[in-house]
Amino acid sequence: MAIVDTNDELLQERVCEIVASAVPKLAECGLNLMSPVAISFSNKLDHSSGVHFGIYHLGKNRIELLDPKTFEQAFRRSETWTAVPLAEHFEAVVVHEFAHALVDQNAAIQRACIADDEYIAYAMQIESLSESTRSVLLAEVGASPPTSTQEINSLVLGFSPADFAVRSWLHFAEPENGCAFVEKIIQGEVTFFFLPE
Repeated sequence: MAIVDTNDELLQERVCEIVASAVPKLAECGLNLMSPVAISFSNKLDHSSGVHFGIYHLGKNRIELLDPKTFEQAFRRSETWTAVPLAEHFEAVVVHEFAHALVDQNAAIQRACIADDEYIAYAMQIESLSESTRSVLLAEVGASPPTSTQEINSLVLGFSPADFAVRSWLHFAEPENGCAFVEKIIQGEVTFFFLPE
C-alpha cells in the first residue's frame, strides 16, 4: 500500500494509518491503488513556488513530505492553513499527496492541466477534514456555495491555493458532482483548462 521511509516508528505507523483510512474513500472516486507508493521525508522540498508541505513525483510513485519539525514551521508561517489544527492538516496533506499518486496510476490520458489534478487532490484533502474544521476553513477563506467551474482554474490556484482548495471541495460536494465528476476528469471527459479572454 505505502512504503514509509523513516526511522521514526510512530511516524511510520501514523502515516500508514492515514493511508489505510484514505484508500477505500479514494477508491469510491475511481482512484484505485495499483502499485505501492513510497513516502519519504525531507527538510526541504524542491518546488518552484510558494510553501509546500508535500510533493508527488509524477510517474515515480513517490511522495516527499516535509519532516514533522519543518512541516510545523511551514504551517506556522501559513496565512490560511493555520485555521486547521496542525495534526489534522498533516493528515490531510498525506491524503492530498496520495490522491495525486492514485490519479497518476489511474488516469486514462496524460493530463496537461494542473488544475485538474489539483482539483482532485484538494477536494480529497478538504473532504478528509472534520466537519467542524472544514467550516472554520471555509469561513477563513470566505467561500460559500455554489461554486462555478469558472472559479476553479490554474490562475486561482497560483494566486491562492487555499482558495482554490476550498472552491474545489465546494464544487465536489455538490450532489451532482462528487466522485462522478472526479472520474470524468480521470477519463479526460472534463477539464478545468482555462484561457483568459
